[in-house]
Amino acid sequence: MIFSIIFLISSASSNKRLQQTQAQVDEVVDIMRVNVDKVLERDQKLSELDDRADALQAGASQFETSAAKLKRKYWWKNCKMWAILIAVIAIIIVIIISEYQASA
Repeated sequence: MIFSIIFLISSASSNKRLQQTQAQVDEVVDIMRVNVDKVLERDQKLSELDDRADALQAGASQFETSAAKLKRKYWWKNCKMWAILIAVIAIIIVIIISEYQASA
């Protein structure tokens, strides 16, 4: 009889410890699930950021190409404008000199 009482008390405290341990394990499992969810979410955000960075890089490359073409185009326009301006000034000088020589 004494042994059965001791066994019941021992069994009750053992069950209590087992329940406490199970509760701790459940808590750790919940924390780990939350952490795994956070890691997966972070991975998704990093993938999106990487995709955006790739798109930005492609846009920057296209912009560089367009800017170089535009720079070249306007450089040639500037050269043509200077050539026309020099030609007009030369014609004006020739006209002035010929008028001056004709009157002298």
